[in-house]
Amino acid sequence: MQITPDTVVYVDEAGAETPDHGLFAVVRFESGNRSKSPVTTTAGKGGFRWKTPDGNTVKAGNSKGAGSIAAVGFSEGGPDISPGTYQVDTVAFDITAAEKGGTLVYVDGDGVAFRWKIPSTSSGSTAAALKSALR
Repeated sequence: MQITPDTVVYVDEAGAETPDHGLFAVVRFESGNRSKSPVTTTAGKGGFRWKTPDGNTVKAGNSKGAGSIAAVGFSEGGPDISPGTYQVDTVAFDITAAEKGGTLVYVDGDGVAFRWKIPSTSSGSTAAALKSALR
């Protein structure tokens, strides 16, 4: 399993959803399966977390709004990934403005944690398109 986050956007609303803490941090990522067998990500089972600059941990979908975000065109399926394929999805966190620029943490099914430093401003190859899909 290969997880590659490539875009983050910070928005104060997503469709009809508003954040409890002031902002949604929405991260686009690709999940890739380079094996010869199907694999299942832990994304829907708490596999993603946001480590804030001050050290707090925020679980993905930590509010009703963050758990309901579905960016049109940015979700290609569920947690099961066929051999030799990639799919795109998003994960959302309800955070405060001070918690921007955190570290994205993904814990796989074996309990191994992978970390990526996330910029404190919206950025990435699909930032504009993702922001538009969240309106």
